[in-house]
Order: sequence, then C-alpha cells, then structure tokens
Amino acid sequence: MSFSKAVAGVLLMVALVILSGWIPPASGGFEFQTTYRIILQKDSSATWVVELSTTLDSQEDLDDFKFFENNTNRTAVLSSFESIISGIVSRAASLTGRNMRAENFNLSIYTSGILKQRGIIEYRFTWVNFSLKTLDTIGVGDVFEGGFYLFQNETLEIHYSELADDYFLKLKSPQPSAEDVSRVIWRGKMDFPDGEPKLMFQNRIINVEEFFPDSTLVKKGSSISIQGRISPPTPGLTIQIVYRTPEGSEAVREITVEDNGVFSDTYNTDTAGNWSVSMRLTSDSPYRLSRIPQPLRLSVYEEESGSENPPGIPPALLLVILIPPVILLVILLANRFRRKSLKPPDLSMLSDEDLVIKLLKDAGGRLTQTQIKEATKFSKSKTSIVLNELQRKGLVRKIKRGREYIVELV
Repeated sequence: MSFSKAVAGVLLMVALVILSGWIPPASGGFEFQTTYRIILQKDSSATWVVELSTTLDSQEDLDDFKFFENNTNRTAVLSSFESIISGIVSRAASLTGRNMRAENFNLSIYTSGILKQRGIIEYRFTWVNFSLKTLDTIGVGDVFEGGFYLFQNETLEIHYSELADDYFLKLKSPQPSAEDVSRVIWRGKMDFPDGEPKLMFQNRIINVEEFFPDSTLVKKGSSISIQGRISPPTPGLTIQIVYRTPEGSEAVREITVEDNGVFSDTYNTDTAGNWSVSMRLTSDSPYRLSRIPQPLRLSVYEEESGSENPPGIPPALLLVILIPPVILLVILLANRFRRKSLKPPDLSMLSDEDLVIKLLKDAGGRLTQTQIKEATKFSKSKTSIVLNELQRKGLVRKIKRGREYIVELV
C-alpha cells in the first residue's frame, strides 16, 4: 500500500476510532501515535483535538509526508469527518437530554521538530455543551456511552486549565496514568467502562455571608463567641479562626462547617485590651474565599475592685459623657417650670398688645409664639396678628428657629 493510501486510511480511522474504538495497524512503514486531547471550557464546551504523529526518520519519509501534506483533498476529508462527528454528538445529545452541537471543524497536516522531524495530522472541533454544568459543579463522562477504548500507542488527555481558577478536581475515575496541575492522562491499552473516563470539578469559590461576635465588649476571663455562615454550605469544610491579642500573639483554632453552612467558636480571653479576630481557610484547602472579611475588633476590659464606672471608661471621659445630658435636663425642667408659671393675667384690665408685652416682661423678655398663644388663650391667627402689629410698632421682634418663632422685647 502506498503512503498516500495508508495516510488516507488513517484519516478515515480518526473518525472511526471515535465511533467504534477500532484502529487498523499502520501501513507503509509509518507507525502513528494517537493523542486525544479534550480541553474543557468554563461554558461547558470542550475543544477536541485528535493528533496523529509519526517520526520521519529519513529524508525519503519527510519527502513522502510533504507530498501528502501538499496533495491531500482536505475539504473532502474534513467534510466526511464533520458528518460522522456531528452524528456522534447528536446521539450524545439524545442520550444526555442536553442540547449539543459540533462546530469549528479544522484539519491541519504539518511537520514539526528541528533535530528530529515528526509528521502530524491534527483534527480539531468544538463540542458545545460537552460537560454537565450545575450551580457548583462541572461533570465529564456522561457522553461516553459504552465507555472508551485506548489501543497501544494511544493517549487520552483531559485539560482543565481554564477551570483551575474557579474549580478543583474533586473526583477522577479510573485512576489516571499521570496527572499534573491542570491535566489528567490515560495511556493505552485501556478499556474504560460505561460513563468513563469520569471527572467531577467542584466550585472552589466560598462566599462569607456572615461573620460576627456576640459582643464587642468582653470582660477579661469571659468567653468570646464568634459565629458565621458561608455559601455554598460545604459541610465538613475546615475554617481557621485567628484570635490576635493586644500583645500581638495569635491563637489559631480550626472549626468545621455544619450542614447548613454555619460555623461557630468560643474562646476564653486572658488579656485586657484591644483584640482582633479574623478567619481564613487552611493552607492546603482546595477552596478559596471570594472576599476575606474584615477582622472583628473587640475590647476586653478588666473590672477594677470597687469601681462603679462603666468598664474601660476613664473618669474624665465619664464627666464629658454625663455633663451634656445633665445640662439638657436642667433646661427642660426650667422650660417646664416657666410654662407652668405663665398664667394669663386679668384680660379685662389689659389690651391684647399690653397683655403680650406683660407676658414677655414677666418671662424675662423672651417667649416662643406657641407659649404666648397658650398663655393668652388667643387663637393661632389672632396671636399672629397681635405679634405682627407689635413688631410693626418696633416693640418686639420675631426670630425664626426651625418651625417656631422666638418673640423677644426690643
């Protein structure tokens, strides 16, 4: 068989291997190694790359491969491949109940290498909705109805570098032949059972919904109670609560998140002063906090014997706090007494204007318009008319204070 026919058979085999898992032996002196790369994407799509590579040991091999590269009807070959793959994807869509399609088909034939040349035939396409994506997970494997078979010299790689920031690999089956930070690898011969290879990725982002103390003022020797809640709940997750004393030393306590996402801790204080309490994940945790909450600020006080002052408040500061309320109380009592002492005089003996003037003099020269109305028993409109007339004559003046008028003698 000529090289061209042998390679043409291999090109058709690329489609057949995905369809039936069978590869005929290579002919023409070329031994092809096949690598299947599935590159996962966040939107649940996957880029499939099927690469066949062979070592070109002599100039004759290189010339033969170049001839094939330059003379292959790529359009016809790719069209056939696209038709078969589209049928496979359609069948997978029916099997899983998800809308799927294959797109972005491409065929590349090229040589690579400097000291050692390799001939490479590469198919590439995008499988839309390849992965099963939920709120917190991305799963791979349900499209492999009947499993998957790797022959000798075949490799399957699943890449997930695009997921690595927000997801971590929680489950893989069967155990891969090798793996690194963002790739798992299986090498043939290998017969995968139904639904495998299977990978499950877990969302690594944790949101802190609540983080608070039961009190920000704690007596020395008493307990600080810290509570919080995360989402998603992630039961069993280990969280570290870090208590920092006024001297700067730290106590780290590890607690476990409950089924509903709630966590709590209690710690006994032994030093008076300002404390801070923060939370974090363990250094080996696969999860990551979306936002690190601000440290809690607590004041731990030491109660002095015989002291009746509130804890933590110096006597001078206590005076500053107490004096304004006392002054306000005196003013309120004085106004109340003044109101009670404002009794209307004998109305038959004075005119309306003289009555107002007398009230102002008896009150020290100043009253509110409301106080004048209450003392004289005038209506609101009559009070306003009398005061306006007195102001026109220059005997009183009205000063606006908020919604009230202050009336004072001139």
